[in-house]
Amino acid sequence: MDATPVRTFSRGRRTNGPELATDPDAGWYVREGDHRDPDTPVSGALRPPPPPAKKSRAKAPQRHKKTSLKKKYLFGYDAHLIVTRDAEHDVVLLHDGTPNPDVLPALVLGVALDKPGHRPAYNGVKILNRMQNRGYKPGFLAGDRAYNNSEPDEWQLPIRAMGYKPVYDYRADQLGKQAETDGAILVEGRWYCPSMPEPLINATIDLHAERIDQETWIRLIGARRGYRVMPRENADADGYQRMMCPAEAGKAQCPLKPHTLGRGIHLPLVDPEPSPAGPLKVCRQRTITVSPETGAKHWQSLEYGGPEWQKIYFRLRNSVEGYNGYAKNPLAEGIEAAGSRRIRGIAAQTILLAFQLAHANRRKIKKWLETLALGGDRPRRRTHHRRKVKDRGAWTPTGHLMPAA
Repeated sequence: MDATPVRTFSRGRRTNGPELATDPDAGWYVREGDHRDPDTPVSGALRPPPPPAKKSRAKAPQRHKKTSLKKKYLFGYDAHLIVTRDAEHDVVLLHDGTPNPDVLPALVLGVALDKPGHRPAYNGVKILNRMQNRGYKPGFLAGDRAYNNSEPDEWQLPIRAMGYKPVYDYRADQLGKQAETDGAILVEGRWYCPSMPEPLINATIDLHAERIDQETWIRLIGARRGYRVMPRENADADGYQRMMCPAEAGKAQCPLKPHTLGRGIHLPLVDPEPSPAGPLKVCRQRTITVSPETGAKHWQSLEYGGPEWQKIYFRLRNSVEGYNGYAKNPLAEGIEAAGSRRIRGIAAQTILLAFQLAHANRRKIKKWLETLALGGDRPRRRTHHRRKVKDRGAWTPTGHLMPAA
């Protein structure tokens, strides 16, 4: 899931000026931040309250800083696109150098237009509901941070109720410990033992602060697996799931549960911190029940930074970004340009954009079919040169590991 800006044929006007654009449904797209026009008026109910003034000296209220039209990138819409891609299989050429016919190309399945930066969660859920009504099966779902930074009731909980498995990346201020329930802690999207060592909890924070190097970060992320709270059973219809501590799951050893000791030095030995209140609930019981609302904003289905997360997340994100560039080709559909949609209004713009995206899908399928060797015949078109894929597990939030010389 991703949103990409598309121009409208109407010329943009200053947001707070005396004139209005002839396409009132469109808005200014700004490069920085969440791409929302900062000059758009906000009602007093939605504007956050100002911080309390110091008693020593009252400060004059700050005026709203306007953004120059030169800094506003374009006047148009955010096109929210759902792009599907087979994230499980590697796109590996066959022995004869032709693509694997079982790995389909990335295609767009749904689109919704809205003002830039406005209601990303609403538009995403709207498209997913339409896809569900058309019979598409849910799978892994990745998107940029505009979606997973929405309110859980608007994005995270609805998509999980539909059966999608979210895969997220996080801002720098969202790393480390994110939530807690019955003693279990949520660290970068997954539930872990409360006695997981601090270097493992703050591994990504320390990497951004340059307290550890990239190789150390990868090693610490891998060491988290031994402390992960494991599912006891699948979630029920309401999203509640029984989970058990890593010692009960046979992934660790814990002195609070003597029957888990002596399983071998290959399992980590948990060092729980003594407390006058006694062990936490996740340490006392065999299982706990985790509700879908607990930690819903940051929970995800894969372990952040792990090889599986890297494979799924980057394949999905690269596919949608690649499709955006494919459909914006000025020699083909050129969806970002306004000259091919010389009409005003969000309804008309949506219909014409849908035709353009359908043509981009057809063009991509046609080129893919021409590179296949079906029935022993030679392909009509030579496949394009494929870039060398980086080793899985070499990614870190601060860059890829350099290969050894």
